[in-house]
Amino acid sequence: MSKGLIGFAASAALATAFLGTVSGAQKVEFVQAYPLAATEGVFAYSRISPDGNYLAYASQAFDTTKPRPQSAENLYGPAGSITSQTVTVVDLNTKKILFTERGIDPYWSLDSERIIYSGPSVSIWHRSTGEISRSVAPGNLGDYYSWAVHDGRNLILTISSNYYYLDGDHAVLPAGHVAACPEIGTGDRPLVSKDGARITTFVRGNIVVRSRTDCSFVLDTGIAGQKADFSYDGRYIAFHAQRPNTRHYDILVVDIEKRTVRNITGGLPGTSLFPNFTKDGRLSFRYDSPDYRGFMFAMNVLSAPESPLPKTSGGLPAERTWSDIFPATARPQSDLTMVLIWSTWSAHSPVALSDLQRARDYFQQEGLNVGVTTAAEPASLTADIDELRRRSGTTLPSISITPAGLALTEGRNQMPTTLLFRGERLIDRRLGAQTFDELREWMTAAGAKR
Repeated sequence: MSKGLIGFAASAALATAFLGTVSGAQKVEFVQAYPLAATEGVFAYSRISPDGNYLAYASQAFDTTKPRPQSAENLYGPAGSITSQTVTVVDLNTKKILFTERGIDPYWSLDSERIIYSGPSVSIWHRSTGEISRSVAPGNLGDYYSWAVHDGRNLILTISSNYYYLDGDHAVLPAGHVAACPEIGTGDRPLVSKDGARITTFVRGNIVVRSRTDCSFVLDTGIAGQKADFSYDGRYIAFHAQRPNTRHYDILVVDIEKRTVRNITGGLPGTSLFPNFTKDGRLSFRYDSPDYRGFMFAMNVLSAPESPLPKTSGGLPAERTWSDIFPATARPQSDLTMVLIWSTWSAHSPVALSDLQRARDYFQQEGLNVGVTTAAEPASLTADIDELRRRSGTTLPSISITPAGLALTEGRNQMPTTLLFRGERLIDRRLGAQTFDELREWMTAAGAKR
């Protein structure tokens, strides 16, 4: 394994175990990039700089010395919060931390000079100078950013399918919105290609690639994966999806032109999550195993064998019921029932569980006929589930969900996901962690009754 390529090395044993099994002159190779501390989590995706030299992620740690708050707080609330999220930028060549600030969702500019993130406000940090610009854009346009350069102008897309150009470090308003298309609508929780022409999004549980501003290009991959990052030439997307019949996740790469898919990490013993491309075609991703927990690089990814995309079935059925998803569990008798599907590997989960518990208490105090329960996805180990529930002080009830049941939900796209049933029928779902206020407003809009 070449240490000189990126300036840091895996242990000999791990490097040997992580060499790919692809035949031919090249093989997929894996190198450790930056380990996580034993008590450290990652809130959502990490982001590698385009040149591959800098890693930005939201480091998350539990504060076990302070009680769980009794009132609603956002991610940047007082020190009594059960977790803290800190945007952290690391120089991977020196292992030095270059920047930290309370916040989430950092994303790099295409010249590796800036990151945009949610902190005290929507903010941009400059790597070369350390300067920080505040109030870059209104927070209600959405977070979870992706960055493109379109027609020579920097463009930001948010999780809410809103986008805006930058004039220096500030948004040019009013913002635009991704167009709705026949049969697929707008889609959910998009990421933009580096040239701003296309986005990846979720439609009925499948990853769909489509044009950002019109409907001239639509490709349903037929694959139920998590959020998909574009390569710099726009030809490939990378994402993680559950390894069949196991508790692990693999990194898949789809060739948009040839309409094929490659499994990049299928030979690794652990779980691979949240990939993103460098300009030279490497993939940076998170890795969890008993031997190593941290960030990795995959090289020569296109040497992995490819196969045709599956024939799409059109995604999840429009009508789904409690019995379809939870056939072994009796339906609660409440008029409305919320089910949070969560995982131990998603750092959003503790926040979602905490806010849902507070919402449950509020519904009970108000006498609303709303049931609340949780379901940990099948890949999460029982010991990890118990530990996370203990650390977060969660006392919410729990039911089981099978891989077949999970396949009928948007939980296969985003962890956590919250389902809302009216009686037997699934009437709505929300992807990602929901705040107390969002849950309360959701129930009001659904017509919750005493």
